[in-house]
Amino acid sequence: MKLVPKRVSADVVTPFGAVVLAPSGAPTSEGPGHRFWSDLARYSVEGETEIGICTVFAQPGVPIDSMERHLRTPEILVPIDAPFAVPLMRDRDPAATVLRVELGEALVVDPAVWHGACLPIGRARSSYFVIFRRGTPQQDVEKRQVAPFEVDVG
Repeated sequence: MKLVPKRVSADVVTPFGAVVLAPSGAPTSEGPGHRFWSDLARYSVEGETEIGICTVFAQPGVPIDSMERHLRTPEILVPIDAPFAVPLMRDRDPAATVLRVELGEALVVDPAVWHGACLPIGRARSSYFVIFRRGTPQQDVEKRQVAPFEVDVG
């Protein structure tokens, strides 16, 4: 099975977390040299957070057959140099959903949501910021096998 990524929107993302999209309303604060929009998304995490960078490489024809989740933290994903597709799955849903996140957007993946590594769209490789509770890679990663599927990254 090959899944086509869906564009992120509040409705599509709600089962998995939240999305930060380019603001369309009036800014919270503005001046001659700035415009600032606050409260575009919310997440809670206990303790310190860390920011990492993940670089991923296109692997056409290689199916996704495993996912991971974190029980004690949300995971915020922000594309740096290209859009990406990210597979997501809830325990109660046997099929994955794949979302497309553009530059200038961010995805907040709720705790306990299964997810795969982001996949570059339109490039051989891309990088993205990963923000979550400090120590998550060492202390809060659960992995599981899933029915193999491919993602159409065009």
